[in-house]
Amino acid sequence: MWLVWIVLAVLGIKVFNKLTSGKCYDDTVMSGKVVVVTGASGGIGFETALELAKRGAKVIIACRNDKKGERAVRVITKLTKNKRVRYIHLDLTSLSSVRQFCRELSTTEAKLDVLVNNAGAICTTRERTNDGLLKDMQINYFGPFLLTNLLIPMLKAGAPSRIVVVSSAWHKFGTIDGIDDETTGYIQSYANSKLCNILFTKELARRLKDTSIVVNCLNPGQVNTSLYRSSTILEKLRSVLLYFFFKTPAEGAQTSVYVAVSDDCDVVTGAYFEDCKEVRPSAKAEDENLARQLWTISEKLVNLKPDEMSGVLT
Repeated sequence: MWLVWIVLAVLGIKVFNKLTSGKCYDDTVMSGKVVVVTGASGGIGFETALELAKRGAKVIIACRNDKKGERAVRVITKLTKNKRVRYIHLDLTSLSSVRQFCRELSTTEAKLDVLVNNAGAICTTRERTNDGLLKDMQINYFGPFLLTNLLIPMLKAGAPSRIVVVSSAWHKFGTIDGIDDETTGYIQSYANSKLCNILFTKELARRLKDTSIVVNCLNPGQVNTSLYRSSTILEKLRSVLLYFFFKTPAEGAQTSVYVAVSDDCDVVTGAYFEDCKEVRPSAKAEDENLARQLWTISEKLVNLKPDEMSGVLT
């Protein structure tokens, strides 16, 4: 009898999660819009790209695995009948790759309407990239920081345009103290990167306040993605548990899509969203002095050159 009650309880949790998950109901058509989605070969990024392609956007799949990126293009094209979906290589663990991506994009597109900084990772080992930065911090924050700054001119050409930054509720446990310190544990480092995402969003929104570019960030919720995969024998059991207690990638992508397309976000900038509604992040995420301090640190660590900052006001 107790097994029946356990099954009913788990099913109840699954139903509750589905009923309380936010959903984007906006029917905005994206024909003529150019969109870049990072980390779009799977998970939330793939579902975000799929939804925007369904709306008619030209979607650029930006990720580092060529095979997975090309596969995502084929699948999305087949499902949506939208032939304006393509792949451009982007490896956020390489700042030179970020710069190369921006050069390639600018030679093929005259403008950019939406940039979705979705790519993210949890790195359990403390390793540095060839740029000398912690790998997880570079994937989750420093790479997107550079990418966004370099694409500001194209976003201005597409204005009114939008920048979407995927953060996490884990930002509440983050700090910017020692953000490039390899002695920091991987969970703390992930939380730090997510706090940086929000502080960056708010500072960038302030710097772009006199433009027609809006910048917002979001928490997709706990989502069953590759972020949680492991190679242990417990993987299958974990997947079952995640299925019942976490959102699916399609559900997790709803807030990203909402922030990218909703008319409600036309004039909202520097905001933080959960389940397709604006909410307040932690107090530290709203600290303007902390945001400015982080920006200065970030400029130095990614070696952002004066000519690369021409699109962003100081």
